[in-house]
Amino acid sequence: MKLRTSHLLTSTRSQTIVIVLASLVIGFGTYLYLINYQANIERENSLVPVYVASSQIPSGTSFEEIRSRNLVTRANFPKDSIPNTAITALASVEGSLKSKGVLEPGQIILSSYFQADARTDVSLKIPQGMLAVTISVDDVSRVGNFVLPGSRVVLFATGSGSSGTVATKILIPNTLVLGIGNQTDLNTSTLTLNPSPLVTIAVTPRDAQKVILAAQSMKLSLALAYNNDPESLLLPISRISLTEISS
Repeated sequence: MKLRTSHLLTSTRSQTIVIVLASLVIGFGTYLYLINYQANIERENSLVPVYVASSQIPSGTSFEEIRSRNLVTRANFPKDSIPNTAITALASVEGSLKSKGVLEPGQIILSSYFQADARTDVSLKIPQGMLAVTISVDDVSRVGNFVLPGSRVVLFATGSGSSGTVATKILIPNTLVLGIGNQTDLNTSTLTLNPSPLVTIAVTPRDAQKVILAAQSMKLSLALAYNNDPESLLLPISRISLTEISS
């Protein structure tokens, strides 16, 4: 009986040791897994310093100006959330490069946002508050070839009124010629001019409506004034209206 009891105690003790050892192995394995899992999470979400806009950066701003005026600041972002082209070192960007568009405060600065010779107005020197509108006129309606980029002209429109009578009226009394064809300035050394019938003028948004509508159904003509100054003329007060054009 004693032998049997002793055998049972030994067997129970062995089972307990096995269970304890198995628990230790499982516990240690779980611990290693959690440590490794946590390390992977931290590695994936590690913060990387990049540059963001500290204030609004206008289109066409050179990177040299951005650096000198401190228009960007460093900020930390999770590594996986940062685009590959994010700028992490200001010195790595050529100072002559210019922003393609407006950069808003807090926006991550990417190298793809910059290019050489960025132009904000497509080479046209459009006055602030004005629109560039292109019309098509023949040589006669363009005063031969005497209308040049920089000329100030009176724009006339000829068409039939509601009564069927053909009449010519002033559409725009004074407008600036921005370009002829794709030419925006005149080569003064050769006095050559693009023979294109396309004339681009600067007009207010309201006048742009009139010009675009008139171009669909009326003949447009340009006229030059003394000393390139239409304001010096005593032009008729009445001007063609949108109603007259659309009638």
